[in-house]
Amino acid sequence: MKFLLIYPPSETFFIQTSRVFYGLSPPLGLLYIATMLQNDGDTVTILDFSAEPFNEKRLMTTLHQSDAVGISVLSPSLNAVKKLIQLIKQQESDIPIIIGGPHCTLLPEKALEETQATVCVQGDSEMILTDLKKAFNREKDFSEIPGVHYQSSNGIKHGPPPQLIKNLDTIPFPARHLVKHYTYGREYNPHLKAGEFTSIITSRGCPYTCRFCSRGSINMQRYRTRSTENIIAELKEIQQQSYHHVVFSDDCFPANKKQAAALFDAIINENLELKFSVTATRVDLADKELYKKMRQAGVTHIQFGLESGNQDVLDFYHKNTTVETIRKAVQLSNDTGFFTIGSFIFGAPFETTEHFDRTLLLAKSLPLDSVSFLPLRYMVGSELWNQATSEGKINENEYLIPADKDRGLGNYTKEELLRYCIKAQRSFYGRPSFFIKLLKKSLHNDDLTYVQSYLSILSSAVRGRFK
Repeated sequence: MKFLLIYPPSETFFIQTSRVFYGLSPPLGLLYIATMLQNDGDTVTILDFSAEPFNEKRLMTTLHQSDAVGISVLSPSLNAVKKLIQLIKQQESDIPIIIGGPHCTLLPEKALEETQATVCVQGDSEMILTDLKKAFNREKDFSEIPGVHYQSSNGIKHGPPPQLIKNLDTIPFPARHLVKHYTYGREYNPHLKAGEFTSIITSRGCPYTCRFCSRGSINMQRYRTRSTENIIAELKEIQQQSYHHVVFSDDCFPANKKQAAALFDAIINENLELKFSVTATRVDLADKELYKKMRQAGVTHIQFGLESGNQDVLDFYHKNTTVETIRKAVQLSNDTGFFTIGSFIFGAPFETTEHFDRTLLLAKSLPLDSVSFLPLRYMVGSELWNQATSEGKINENEYLIPADKDRGLGNYTKEELLRYCIKAQRSFYGRPSFFIKLLKKSLHNDDLTYVQSYLSILSSAVRGRFK
């Protein structure tokens, strides 16, 4: 069969005028699926509309050459997926459409009902693809396939509960060659070219329980890891494919410091000539000896979910950490030589402008090279969302709601919160001292890519204002 796999356009909330924000990272979920299909003799094409502007003509041209379509669904992209499926059905009304991904795992029946796809896969999909194809060819019944919801003449039905893959080492490596023509990773280096940046995951799930996060629910409260040997084998393949920079895209990395130490020892021993970044880690996982190994192995960037400079807010979010731990971890990261990124959230139900000011003050006092200030949003699958729906503040059909005074979710309207975030962002980056420190660090590290990224974003912002 000929499969067309689609990653939908990214949420406009995050897309800015700068091209830096397109193609943040390859769609690993689809690439794993592509490998399984290709190993079974199928032809696969991938369209990643988070890495290129949406093009209806390109979609239709590829669609007419396909026998089935698979689409990844994230809660923020649900509306974009619905529009995609409408377009597809207008051209190819009978083509099978399979949806999967985080939103489908959280709400499989509702996702199928809202999108009007043919089949929805809940949980891991790699090991049921062969059975799905047999079902489409009427060689097997959908009702026999674990984790599947499907359309029938009698409404939506489902098979047995999903079966998560216990041994992640049994999954073949992602088919990166299918997206090698896309350019990813510009937020790390604006001069990266197509085929130079990719991503890897060493685990699935997250062992932590932050109240604003839905990752635990998306992974069915399971945390699974790969072996060091399996990860090294994939990194060797990545190097052979001529990639230069790899990002660890785990929900939390490294959740297991002992395993991480073994991994970076192996990277050093194998003399892998790759650069690495970490997209999500915790301050309570910071460790001097581990960071030394990471730096020696080629790690250049590390991102912390810092959330707040207020202990009462950290406690409310169940971060299980302290403001002092934040200070120590960011300082250690900077001292180790990493470009250090911090993300903050404004809008806990009891937060005031005084809370926001303390968070901004903390951010400015830390040796951070990049920051983001974002409004709190109640995401389906998170504890905060579940509580708000039980209290009637959020409808069960609302999957991503900003903390909003008008909804009883905070002290400020969503417009006010966004203005506070923008103001904090400008205040942080508008300091001449910030740029001077960033330039000095970049020169010391012999790496001006972050300075170039900063100037690229700044230039785009200025052009946007004049327009």
